[in-house]
Amino acid sequence: MADKELFVYMDGAKAGIVAQSAQGNTTFDYDEDYRRSANPTPLSLSMPLTRERHPSRVVVPFLQGLLPDNEARLARLAAEYRTSTSPFALLSYLGRDAAGAIQLLPPGVDSDDAAVRRGRIQRLSAADFSELIRDVVENSDTWGSRSGAEARWSLPGAQPKIALFRFDDGTWGVPDDSTPTTHILKPAVRPYADHDINEHVTMGAAERLGLDVADHGIVTTHAGDRVFVTRRYDRVEINGRWARLHQEDVCQALSVPPAKKYQSDGGPGVAQIAELLRGSIPDLDARRRAQEQFFGALVFSVSAACTDAHAKNYSLLLSGRSVRLAPLYDLGTHAPYPASAPLKGAMRIGGEYRLDAISKRDLVTVAHKLSLDEDWAERRVDEIRNGVTEAFAGAASLLEAPFAQTVADAVAAIATSRGWSS
Repeated sequence: MADKELFVYMDGAKAGIVAQSAQGNTTFDYDEDYRRSANPTPLSLSMPLTRERHPSRVVVPFLQGLLPDNEARLARLAAEYRTSTSPFALLSYLGRDAAGAIQLLPPGVDSDDAAVRRGRIQRLSAADFSELIRDVVENSDTWGSRSGAEARWSLPGAQPKIALFRFDDGTWGVPDDSTPTTHILKPAVRPYADHDINEHVTMGAAERLGLDVADHGIVTTHAGDRVFVTRRYDRVEINGRWARLHQEDVCQALSVPPAKKYQSDGGPGVAQIAELLRGSIPDLDARRRAQEQFFGALVFSVSAACTDAHAKNYSLLLSGRSVRLAPLYDLGTHAPYPASAPLKGAMRIGGEYRLDAISKRDLVTVAHKLSLDEDWAERRVDEIRNGVTEAFAGAASLLEAPFAQTVADAVAAIATSRGWSS
């Protein structure tokens, strides 16, 4: 039996072919013309352009990283398309609008990303939008019953979410052609019905402390469902045309499957990510900015009790040989929720997972691994730890929802218990 194939396009340019044999072996081959083109962008840092073919051990984790990290959602998609839950099979149907610049399309299906004019977008009425969000809320375990047949996008991650196009007037639409979706929407769902407020306040606090975060906000449907919305930083409008910017998360860059995104499960830790940044960013100034951004994010995650800051929640933007750390896009504090045991972080710092056991010295030791100046690192730790209470209070003050203040108060209680000034 001949290999099954998916053609990979990078913002409209054919970059190569993903092939799967009858035995399930999956490979990726770069298109030779693409490899020889001016300043081509690699599909992944794990698949350098210096090699034409890349094996399953790097290709499969990359493909897995394009799909939901949610078994129930994958099973529903497989049932809907009458296929298996393998990444190759699902992306045969869902690869038209994946994270980053790529499209994965079956043979005979052309990418029109390079077309001068696109824009066949099904505009949703307020009622349609409300119904779509309500469906995700009521079927949160499978991310909704209305799925890929209506919008052939694929989003990674564990939380229920959808991707839509946002018009200039604030209304929403579903692209019928290859026009990229522009925003990711995460409805407030059980068991954390106020998590949208948590994310909004946490992202706002991080921004106030100088971290680079994705544009974000909260919208409310006619039915009263709240939705946390982030603008996709991997989509940009250039002269009236929406283009895709390539990105991958750190797990994909290191060929780590999503199931191992936490360091305690065998996933990447600070040392591996530090080495990735050091080895993949050739420009010294860009490398230093990435190292400083990552360090700031680590300090914030400890200071604000962000227990889910695992490797899949850090991404890299790739353009030719240029690599930079993407804005933070998935931040939430565990502070307002009950905890039966000391809170633990997603990565070990100074030999500790327990957030209340991580000291300033432990954080500065991390700065050494990132090749950062010790004096600068100490100042940055003080800025974030001593400013976290005020940052959360300021972010919470912009929302009328009572839970926003609950979030800010919970973080303030942690800061007080640790003796950080405000």
